[in-house]
Formats: sequence, C-alpha cells, structure tokens
Amino acid sequence: MNIRNCFFTSLLVLCCGVSGASLAVGTGYSDDTELFIYDFAKAGDFRPKVLFIFDNSGSMKNTTEVAKEPYDSSISYPSLANDPDVNNSNRFIYFSTDGKVPTINSTKRFSENLNACATSKGPLNNVGRFQSRVWGYEIYDKNRKGRWRSLNDFDIYSIIIADCQQDIDEQNANNQYSGPYSTYIVDGYPVDKPNRTTGSWFYTSNVANALASGSSTQISLFTANYVRWYYGSTGVSTQTRLKVAQDAVKELVLATPAVDFGLAVFNYNDGNELGSRNGGRIIRNIVGNDAILTSGKSGAQDLIDKVNSLSSDTWTPLCETLYESYRYFGGLGVYFGDDDVNRTPKRDSNAEVTSGIYKTPYDKCSNNGYIIYMTDGEPTNDKAADSLVANLISTLSTEDKVAYGGLVSYGSSGEKSYLAALAGYMKNNDVNTSAIGKQTVTTFTVGFGDEAIKGAGALLAETARRGGGKYYPATDATQLNEALKSSLLAILKMNTSLVSPAIATNNFDRTRSLNNIYYAMFEPSSGPRWKGNLKKLVLNPDKGYVVDQSGLPAISSDGTILESARTYWSSTSDGNKVAEGGVQEMLAAKTNRNLYIIPPSTNTLTPFSKSALEGMAGGTTQLRTVMKLDSADSMDDLLNWTKGIDAFDENQDGDRTDNREHILGDPLHSRPLVINYGCTKSTGQTTCTPDLRIVMGSNAGFLHMFKDSGTTVDESWAVMPYQFIANQKALRENLDSSAHLYGVDSSPTVLVNEQVKDGHIKSSQGDKVWLFTGLRGGGKAYYALNISDPDSPSLMWRLDKNSAGFSNLGETWSIPEVAFIPGYYTETNGKKTYKPVLIFSGGYDQAKSYLGQGAEDSEGLGIYIVDAEAGTLLLSFTPDVASATNKQVAGMVYSMPGAVSVLDSDGDGVSDRVYAGDTGGQIWRIDMKGTEKSKWTAIKFASLGNAHLSGTAKKLEDDRRFFTQPVLVRTINKGWKYDGTNYLYSERPFDAVLIGSGDRNRPSSEATTQNVYVMLRDYNVNPTLFGATSEPAVPSSITLNDLYDVTSDPFTGLNEEQIVNTTKALTSKLGWKFWLNESGEKSMGAGLVLQGKLYFTSFLPQVQDFQQCTIQSIGAMRQYMIDMHYGTSFKYVLDSNNQEVIQRYVEVQNKVADDLVIHGGDDGRIRIIGGAPGKEVILKDDGKGEPERCTGEGECSQGAEEAKMDMSPKKIYLYEGEQG
Repeated sequence: MNIRNCFFTSLLVLCCGVSGASLAVGTGYSDDTELFIYDFAKAGDFRPKVLFIFDNSGSMKNTTEVAKEPYDSSISYPSLANDPDVNNSNRFIYFSTDGKVPTINSTKRFSENLNACATSKGPLNNVGRFQSRVWGYEIYDKNRKGRWRSLNDFDIYSIIIADCQQDIDEQNANNQYSGPYSTYIVDGYPVDKPNRTTGSWFYTSNVANALASGSSTQISLFTANYVRWYYGSTGVSTQTRLKVAQDAVKELVLATPAVDFGLAVFNYNDGNELGSRNGGRIIRNIVGNDAILTSGKSGAQDLIDKVNSLSSDTWTPLCETLYESYRYFGGLGVYFGDDDVNRTPKRDSNAEVTSGIYKTPYDKCSNNGYIIYMTDGEPTNDKAADSLVANLISTLSTEDKVAYGGLVSYGSSGEKSYLAALAGYMKNNDVNTSAIGKQTVTTFTVGFGDEAIKGAGALLAETARRGGGKYYPATDATQLNEALKSSLLAILKMNTSLVSPAIATNNFDRTRSLNNIYYAMFEPSSGPRWKGNLKKLVLNPDKGYVVDQSGLPAISSDGTILESARTYWSSTSDGNKVAEGGVQEMLAAKTNRNLYIIPPSTNTLTPFSKSALEGMAGGTTQLRTVMKLDSADSMDDLLNWTKGIDAFDENQDGDRTDNREHILGDPLHSRPLVINYGCTKSTGQTTCTPDLRIVMGSNAGFLHMFKDSGTTVDESWAVMPYQFIANQKALRENLDSSAHLYGVDSSPTVLVNEQVKDGHIKSSQGDKVWLFTGLRGGGKAYYALNISDPDSPSLMWRLDKNSAGFSNLGETWSIPEVAFIPGYYTETNGKKTYKPVLIFSGGYDQAKSYLGQGAEDSEGLGIYIVDAEAGTLLLSFTPDVASATNKQVAGMVYSMPGAVSVLDSDGDGVSDRVYAGDTGGQIWRIDMKGTEKSKWTAIKFASLGNAHLSGTAKKLEDDRRFFTQPVLVRTINKGWKYDGTNYLYSERPFDAVLIGSGDRNRPSSEATTQNVYVMLRDYNVNPTLFGATSEPAVPSSITLNDLYDVTSDPFTGLNEEQIVNTTKALTSKLGWKFWLNESGEKSMGAGLVLQGKLYFTSFLPQVQDFQQCTIQSIGAMRQYMIDMHYGTSFKYVLDSNNQEVIQRYVEVQNKVADDLVIHGGDDGRIRIIGGAPGKEVILKDDGKGEPERCTGEGECSQGAEEAKMDMSPKKIYLYEGEQG
C-alpha cells in the first residue's frame, strides 16, 4: 500500500487517503525554470549597450601622478616573489569573478595551452585582460562525458580546458587547444552532449546546438605578464587626466569584446542661455567592438580613435549631457547634440534614423541600457536642461518624486542639480515608449581626481544610487582603471534578457488537511532569489466550493486565487500576490525565530549562530571561504540577512535591524505536508481545535514548520543543512542571471507511530513522528528528523552519495515510501513488531537535462531500502556488483527520479512488491518474497522507450522517460484471451500499472519524443521469485507492441458486432496505450483511479514568440478522463444545442499539473484537486444585497472538481498512487 503519509501502530498500518487526517497534493514545476523565465537572447543580439560619457572639460588638462606606466604587452615583466612560473614556461592565465587581479601564487589559474577561447587570444595578447562568461569542463565518467561549468568552480588542479560564451556569440569555432585532451578536442562550440555516436563530448559543429547557459558568471582573465606588471614595480610618471582616462578606456574596450560601446562628450557650453553651445553630443553610436564600419575600422578601434582624438577645452554640463543621452536612448529628437556643430569630433550621424531623430540603441526585446559617466569636476554652466528634467519629474507620483525626483546640492556654494533626479527617472521609467516593454537606463558614475570627489562626490554618489548603478571615486590612474573595470563588470553581471510572465504567480501547490487547503506559491524572477509564500483557504462542503475568510468563493474560473480574496492568516485582501499575506506576512513581523543548522558531519541540530558555523567550517577564515565572501564583505551582515534581518537596508528605511520585507524562499517543488497532532478537550469543552503543523522546504535553504491556529499562523522552526550557507551571498545579491539556486527543494514525507490511540500525538506517552526529506535539485542527500514534539525537532540521521552503499545516488527527487518488509521485525515473547523502512529510487542525473537522446546515466541508479529509524542500508538493487546489501541488476542504468509504488499483494500488512519507472522508458518490478533478502528479485517489467533498441532503430521519438510514481490498481480483466487460434473468455485478476511518460525536467521542450500514457496488465499477482528454482521464468518485458491503442475512443460509433470484436482485441492485449499527440505534450504527474475511472493529466508547452518579447503563456494542462479498463470516455457534457457530447479531456491554460489527489468532504462527496477547477460558481442576491464577487459568468469556480460518486460502501479496489 502507498503509505507516504500514514499513521502506524505496532500491528496496523492506516493510510491517510480519503478518510485520513492529512492529504498532500500540488502543482509542482520542473527543475528547469524555463517555464517561468525565458532567455530571449537566444533569438537575437543582447549584448550590453554601454554609453561612455567622457569628460572633455578644460580641467582634464591637469596632470596627475601615475604610479605605473601603462601595461605594455611587448615587455616581459620580471617575476615576483612566490611566482610559480619564474621562467614563464607555462604562460599561466589567471582568473577572477570580481574583476580583481589575482595574486601571482593564486590557484585560480591554468596553462595557456588549455585555453580554447579563441576570442580571448587577441585581448590577452594585446592588453593582458579579457572579460566574458568562461567555462571549464567537468568530466564525470570514464567515457569523458561531462558538462561545462563556470570556470570559478575550478582551479589549477582541476582545469582541463577553458572556453567562453564569446566564441559562441561570434561563431568562432577555432579551438587552439594543445592540452592533454587534444585527441578529443575538435573545432566547434562548447556543448553538453547527452550522448554521442562520433566526435567529441565537448563540442558541436552546429552553433545552434551550443551551450545555452553553462553559467552566467562573468570571468575576468589576466595573463601572467599582466599580473607581474600589476603587482610589480614600474616607473612613476606624470600625465594629464585626459591621457590617463584615454588609456583606461582603451584597455577596457579591447578587453571586453562582449559589450557594445558608444561615446558621448560635452559641447563647449560657455553659458546657460540659448546659443551657448549647451549640453553634449553623441560622437559614436553604440555598436559592437567587432563591427566593421564604413571607414573600414572595427567598432573597437573606431571608439579608441575617437577617445584619443579628444581635447580638453569645455565646461562641465553634467545634467545637460545626461539629458541628451536620455533622448538618444529614447529614440527622440536631437536637442543639444547639434548646438556645437564646428567642434570635433562631430556628432555621429549614424546615431540618427534621419537627421535630427536619434536611432535608439536598444535591440528588439532588450530592455536595459547603461551609462558610465566619468568626470573630474562638479557641474559648471549646467542649467539649460533644468526645466526639461523638471517637466519629466512633474509626471511622477508623489511617492516617486520623494523617492528619486528631488534636487541634490553640490560644491561649497550649495548649488542644486537635477542630475540625480534625471538618472532616477531613467532607471525607473520607460525611456522608449514606442518599443515593446519597458526600456530603462542604469547609470554608473566615476569621480576622477580630488576636485571631483570633494566637489561633486555626493552628487555623483546619489546619481549612481538613484540610477541603479554604483559610484566609484578614483584619485589616480590605478583607481580610475579599477573603477572602469568594476563598473563594466557590474553591468555584465546585471545585464539580462530574461523575461518572466505576469501569470507565473498564478501557479501553486496545494495541500489539504480536513477542509483546509494550503497553497504553496512562488514568484519567478530573473535572479537566483525567488519569493515564496504559503496561504490557506477552506473548502466549504455545504456550499461545495473553496472560500476565503469572508466565506465567499476564492477561486477564479482559471483555477487561480481571486485577486479580491482575503486568504486566511492575511490582514488584507492578498489574492494571488506572492509578496502579500500568508506566512510571509507573519515572518515579516516575527522576532526570535527558532533557526537550526544541520552540521556537515554530526547527527544533531545546532542553533543557528556565527560561532556554531565557524566551528563547523573550522574557523572564521574557513567560514568566509565557504560563504564565498570577499575581503570587504561583512559576515555578520550576511548571517543576519540569512536569519531574516534587513541587514543591508534593502527597504531603504535607514534601519538595518528590522526584518526583511520578504523572507520565505520559493517552494518550487516542495509540496507542503500537513501533520495533525490532534487535540485534547478540556473539561466542559465540546470541541477543540486540532494542532495542525505544515512542513515545507524552500530554496532559500530552509525546511520550515508552521503552526495553523485557524485565522493565524506561526513558524515553529526552520532547519538549514550546512551546505546551503554557501548560497546566501548569491541569494542576497540577487544579480540577474538564468541560474536559479536550489535548497530544500523536495517534498517531505512523514511516519506517525501513535502508541496510545487517543487521536492526540504526545511524545510524553511514546508517540513518535518521523519526518523524511530529500533535496531534489538542492543536492544528493536524505534527512530524517524526529518531530514527535513539534516544537523541539532533532536530527535522527542523514545519508548522501558518500554514504556506504549510496555511490549511485543522484539528486534526491524520489519521495520515500514508508513500508514494512518481510522478515524485518523484532520479536518479544513471540510477538512480532515490524520495523518501518523507507523505499526510494536513486534519483536524477542532471546530465540528462540536455536535449537529445538519453544515454546511460552515471548516477540516480537503483532502488534502496533503508531502516527508517537508523538510516542504515538494508538492501539495494543497482547495476553494481552483488554484495550482502546489494542485488546486481543488469540494465538498471537509467536514473530513476520518481517515487516508487509499494504493494502488499496478500493483505498481511507487509509489502512484498515494488514498481518504479526510469528515464530510459523502463518499468521495474521488485519481488520481496520470503524473509531471505538474498533471494529477492528485480525484473524489467516493461520497456516502453528506446532502451531496448540499438543502432538506427534507436530514435529520438522513442526517448520516453518516466518521472512519476506508477499508479497501481488491483482488478479483474473480464474479457478474452487469444490462444493463437481462438478468443477464450475469462476473468483473470491482474494488477494494473498506470504511468505516463514525459521529460519533467524540460517541460517546455518541443522535442520530437512521442509520449504516451499506458495501462499495463500484470497477471503475476502473487510475490514471485522469477527465474529461481521452482518459480516461473522471467517474463518478457512488455513493449508498446503488446498494447492496444485507445488514443481515440475505441468504441465510439461502433455497432454491436464491432464492439464485441474490439473488446476481444483490446482485452487480449497486455494493456493499452494512449498517445499524447500534441506538440511537446508530456505527462508530468501521477493520475488516480476512482471506481474504474482514470483521471490523468498532461502538459502542453507554449511556443514562445520572439516577436512578442514576452511570455504569453507557460502552456496548458489537460485533464483526461477515461475508463481504466477499456480507454473509453465516461464523461458527457451538453453542447450549445443542449445535446450530450463526449468530453474526453478538460484544458486549463497557464497551468502545470502534478499528481491529482482525492478529497473526501464532510458532505460525503469525493472531489479531485489539482486538475480542472470545477464548475462555475455564480452567486445570486439572497435578499441581503448584491454579493461583492462571483455575480457573472466566467468569474469564479468551485476550486475542485466533483467526481460522480460518493463515499458510500462499494466494492473496494486498492488504489495505489494516491497521496495519503
């Protein structure tokens, strides 16, 4: 029996299904967040658009001391102390993620011969630096199969090859690599291949198949010669500020080919009146460095030449020039740009569509522009744009005016400038209203020289703050160089073309306990930190629909929470908004949270503290390394932020001790689990409120327990595995990136041992509650917690890939099943007490995530049985060699992410059979007959993909993968068996195995795989040791050829004779197949069976339209409804002519369905949650006035679909796969 969430006594197992106290259900989403975040850069050029505003005022003639001569690649700089390569024979290349130059003995380096990034060779040879997304290749099996990861994950000891995004962008396939893997490196583009027939695992010749997102981390490369120059002693000289700035810009441009640069300068600007040559002009349109211009120059060389041609002889109109830049980004008319027509360099006519009208630099679908504003002084003669900026500010709301619309004083005279206000406007408003979406500009400022820092430092800092960038003061050439590098690195980190749909927050998980329904919600973003929440509604059985606090319908016609609804625990109407109401509202106001850390090596829970973490890491320095902190980072602030404190003043209220506005991380795949601890009535009480606790993981790294007290909620505790402290810096910074971070991402399961059966769980009387959870995308480990006292958790055990017997463990997707197995018990005075075990499959191999035919996996393999209390391995079934704790199974070479289904075939309370699917399209059956584990067997029950095929017969359309738990139903086949000559009628018992295929980890893919939902008949209904002496032979695996096609209703339109013949043909087969025929259609959740009626779902991905520059829909869910035995339709609806027509499925837009779940209401009706939203609800005026909502068509729904049955006694099937 499926006892995922169950109560057990010493002798009896009671499933919590229709009549139990807790029920879990939900809408889970694939690990790949492609459903919610789409990178439109795949459709075009989305390089950062950066406009330099270069100060060419008269004060740039002033000289400054240069501590170093500029870097000269023709000079071989002398070796340094601790230099690992004094003879420069290895020609090391050093790297960093923060733009800082590593020290000469840093291990973040690799030999030049390992560099396959062709586009880096020129910049490294010329200026000693290069900037791009750079990857290293990690090999994880003997065939050299692996994946590309950020180079930052490697060091001198692990790098075998390096390559970069820029080669892909520029379609440069020339891999000049001469390292140890030369035999396997071919010209081409980096790729993660799921399999190969010829060629390299590393590379593809087709740029369209190149690596999409190996890592979004920007890497700075430096030659060893550059490092020696940087840290060595070179001659001091004196140069003008202009020359210093020109050299710095040259180095920056040449080192960063992945950026499109433009250039603006000041006009002469000898006054504030008309005719005073006010403002500034665009002297170089924003174009790519590698673009070849009409002059024959490259974009990079043209920009450098323009910079080098500048003279320093103007005033300093900072605001006026920024205003002209605003008009350029907005595609508006030239305003100041034509005021100084005789000055050179002249304005760039290529920056204009027609004379006098700017050509916006934004590409289609790109929405970010950037300005790096470098100046050496405070504004002068800078008032001509004031009224123009004031007009823009006047259109803002009062709140926005206060936030960024005010003037800022500068200099000793206290004059005021609109510069910061304009930068704030450009950051927060659409500067190009004629384009799709919202285009904004982020402004970075650099103050060069003491005069700029003292006179305009406050103005420049505020300009950068309001403009979304950063201010960099620089007093000398070295600091100026670092400031420009840092500003550009920040731009590269934040630049993104990722788009999230407005509908994304409409998708949520659901968990039900009693009549409560809990909604786990998340809000996608383009950064690694996603917001999460948990909300509560109630199903009113009298009214038959889901209600909010007001008692009104709370679910819209499309299945989402109505915007006007006020969910339980919320102080105001919060509806479907993730950031409002729910547990998030409670956490934002909560003090004294009970937070724990699971140490890396001991089975304890340790209160969250700096000292505890330092002890686990081995000291302060080691903890800083674990947390990936730079020297300037505050560990205390980041730890406080992790605990929920606004230590970085993200809400900008000046208080760094209050709570963060949003604390809960996203529960992307963690379905909430409700545990009812019961209640005890006090003297004189007739009713009592049950002690309901909800456990849920989040990708902030915590596993949370919440207590539902009716209209209020509180957090009991939160537990973080130690390794997730390493994610906190990236979560806090939340830089735009395609990389979503994972924490406790799996759904927990619970086992309850109620010794005293009084309906109330008390640890004081020996009752036990054990909680188990994996990490899914967060890692390769399982944890067990004793939560018998819900307010005082403790850690029982943990196991991971490094534990004995678990080397094949992959990402722990498989939710453990609790069971009892033959022979595993204690005996006292002749009384056997069976000990609970956990049964789970090996999990997922992330290498399978890349499109293409699936190959054999290196992890996620096998099925495991462990002691539930101790976590010790009792027996596994894997391809490894046989041992006392492992049964070797040939062919079990594909990862198995789904939960297993466990069956007690003889009703003795002990499970004797297990079924599980794998990502090779296979279904396995394990028989546990008798007490001798060494005799237990595993057979390949079915092969429905291409795992059993080879050569040209192995096709992508057959690459079916099973991610879900099989549904098991014990029933009888009343039909015919074909003996080769005749059809013979019989009534044969069989166990139906129902499961659908679909790549859950790539839900939006439109791969040509033809997915299928199947019902398989297993006529071996008793435990059987196949192949053993006196036992049946191993049966042939069921294939698709053994199944009858019921995709179209097999009996529609048939006469009586045809029905008989079809029935004979169908029932003589070993089951049926239902093809999922829509493009990309796939099964992503387990179905359920009620009285022989099968309900299952599929997902239809939405094709994204690059022309729309937005995600229109994530796709649609279909809920199919067919007879389990015959595949016929059983549901009929009335058409527009009031005639009954078959309804084979219901389709709901913008929804991804997970497992369907049964809800047994107090009214005796059975409802299905997680699929179709149910019937429409329209409220009428009952004499008390017009209802405030749900008064018209297409507005509200029941929130659950009623099955056409009730809970009166009927013939019982054992419904496996139900969430219990």
